[in-house]
Amino acid sequence: MSVEEQLWRTFHAHAQRVQPSADALATIRARIARRAHLSRRITVGLASLSSAVVVTATAVIVGAVSCAPPSTPEPVPPADPSPTVTTTQPTPGPQGEPDRVPIYYLGQVGNRVVLYREFRTVTPADNTLPARIAAAVREMLRDDPLDPDYFGVWPDGAAVTEVRIEGDVAVVVLTGVANNNVGAELAQMTVEQLVWTVTAVAADAGSPVNGVRLSVDETSSSGLWGHVDITGVLRRGDSTQVQAPVWLISPQHGDTVGRTFTIHVDGTVFEATVNLRVRDASGTTVQETFVTLDEGAPARGEATTTLTLAPGRYTLEAFVYSMADGSVQAMDDHDITVT
Repeated sequence: MSVEEQLWRTFHAHAQRVQPSADALATIRARIARRAHLSRRITVGLASLSSAVVVTATAVIVGAVSCAPPSTPEPVPPADPSPTVTTTQPTPGPQGEPDRVPIYYLGQVGNRVVLYREFRTVTPADNTLPARIAAAVREMLRDDPLDPDYFGVWPDGAAVTEVRIEGDVAVVVLTGVANNNVGAELAQMTVEQLVWTVTAVAADAGSPVNGVRLSVDETSSSGLWGHVDITGVLRRGDSTQVQAPVWLISPQHGDTVGRTFTIHVDGTVFEATVNLRVRDASGTTVQETFVTLDEGAPARGEATTTLTLAPGRYTLEAFVYSMADGSVQAMDDHDITVT
């Protein structure tokens, strides 16, 4: 029996079971009108069948078409990519990408040497933490802070040759620094400068380290400049003792700001009060106010306030008044330009 004959017998048997209702013709016509595009698919050979057979055949063919596989296979979605593996160090990035890093410098308050910090733009070899630290230390060794009141005492020719991370310790290898004619206090504070810079860069990058192991001219077993033992892991000193008692964090020296800008100060001061004074280019005081830090001595505190100035050049001064004689103490001042 041919395929056509089998199909005909199937249609015929199905049609025999159909019981037309009184309004069958109207219903059939309505269905035909709604499905005109499908009825065109029906083979011409079916035209001789009865109206009931035609309706049944249409339903069968529609079901067959809807179940048939598509002529063009569906595209197979690509496999999920391998999951990203997060490591403790970021992957290397493009060389020469500028980066803004915290760097500590020395300053003097009365007869004490203390630390101040600036943010400087450097160019690390890549975006790994060791490269970022190395670039910051390289800038620190230049002894070229923005604020002329800050300074460094690293010897000429000082260089960083390697930085690596071992657990929670940064290992810093320096060369050209074995000899330097400085006193004990400067030597100690210079080591603090290095430790605070390295740990600040790591913390700023979101990968903090707890200390620094220093290797000087291929040895880590001797003292630095005859004054400081640099064996073992070096850690930060007490911030209330080694950082400046008053510190004008921002704006930094040389910054250009808008007419309304924010001042950020930090310090360890009595009753948590830091005075702010603004002088114009002629030295005339144009504003004076104060801020209250969120912590008073012996803790360190911070505060911010907003100033509005006319365009021009100004000197911002942060300081405290002496409780003994009312004199200005612990001043940190920055020259800025207001546009």
